[in-house]
Amino acid sequence: MTHSWRNWAGNARCAPARIVRPADEGQLVEAVATTGAGRLRVAGAGHSFTPIVCTDGTLVDLRDYGRLLAADPSTGLVTVQAGMPLSRLNTELAVRGLAMHNLGDIAYQSVAGAISTATHGTGARLGNLSTAVAGLRLITADGTVLDCSPEQHPEVFDAARVGLGALGVISTVTLRTVPAFTLHAIEETRRVDAVLAELDALVDGNDHFEFFWFPGTGHTTTKRNNRTSERPRPRGRASEFVNDVVLSNVVFGAVCRAAVAWPPASGVLRAVVPRLGGSTYSDASHRVFASPRMVRFVEMEYAMPRAAFPEVFERVRRLADPLAPRVVFPVECRWVAGDDIPLSPASARETAYIAVHVVRGNPYEDYFRGVERILDSVGGRPHWGKLHYQTADTLAERYPRWGDFQAARKVVDPTGVFGNEYTDRVLGAAPAT
Repeated sequence: MTHSWRNWAGNARCAPARIVRPADEGQLVEAVATTGAGRLRVAGAGHSFTPIVCTDGTLVDLRDYGRLLAADPSTGLVTVQAGMPLSRLNTELAVRGLAMHNLGDIAYQSVAGAISTATHGTGARLGNLSTAVAGLRLITADGTVLDCSPEQHPEVFDAARVGLGALGVISTVTLRTVPAFTLHAIEETRRVDAVLAELDALVDGNDHFEFFWFPGTGHTTTKRNNRTSERPRPRGRASEFVNDVVLSNVVFGAVCRAAVAWPPASGVLRAVVPRLGGSTYSDASHRVFASPRMVRFVEMEYAMPRAAFPEVFERVRRLADPLAPRVVFPVECRWVAGDDIPLSPASARETAYIAVHVVRGNPYEDYFRGVERILDSVGGRPHWGKLHYQTADTLAERYPRWGDFQAARKVVDPTGVFGNEYTDRVLGAAPAT
């Protein structure tokens, strides 16, 4: 029987020798035990743009492994199976009066996939999703099930919070959540130069701030989200549908598809952006953070020291402006607090992120390599689930705790059972491979 797997964007595909779809931890352990001389990778939602999941060995598909196992509103500690989608997690938390401290702008990913690649939202005082991990259960190469936390196997716990799937199979994740909260959202179109002139005030003066700049224009859409004790005043269903589905996906998708065949069609979008109105509303945090994404694209995202952002943005702007006829997607800019996780892109520094996207079907390599060269000059670190061209040799010096991760890897997977070509490239091959 021929098996196949592909990611959400369709740019990463593989033909595993077998696909295992476990429903309980015993089946996860069995999948590892029966891997034999091959290698094993794990797939959650497939929302990474890199070939991080791809294998010709065993592929563990977590789609049936996503139950809530425990939730304690008094402590905020919640334990879930690794394959639980963030969208379902948000619903489960909300009915218990809980929420994640921060989220990205989509919620399709699995919990394990999100933490393993350091998925993040925006908020200069808030860490990425991996910083909310209080504990996890990890199945190592010899089939041992490790309960990992700051108290139990702390070195492995530290590394596995952003582990790229290279330290073993995550079985369960225990998260620190917070009491449910309401966000007051202000979305508006502004001149990019005005945003840059008051950038620090916008980043530091809001719980969550981000902006999206459209190449070929002087305009951005900005989002300011702040916690509020006021009663929620959500958008009406019609308004939400028009903004999030019709405009942001149907109309935008039509322009993207047209621009693939005829790049000048993208001029329609640039003509419309300055005329977009604003939106002000308040709602449950997870409903404000995440939006539907129906247009397929590929993406590169880099983390940099926060202080480097103004220079980097101007250089990316000079690169992207001439490409505007075929670069339809806006450039996304966000901020995250520093942390102490070995392979987190925000490790040991306050961080700004810049992300570039290209609609599926359009060439992107020249654009992405150009952006990467700019980020290389400031010690940029790639988002592990998004496209980049780095290797272990170019990355090792950018992470102050790189050696700690490699030490943990030697303990739990000395022969490289949990590797693939991508991890061999970005982490280095395990000794036996």
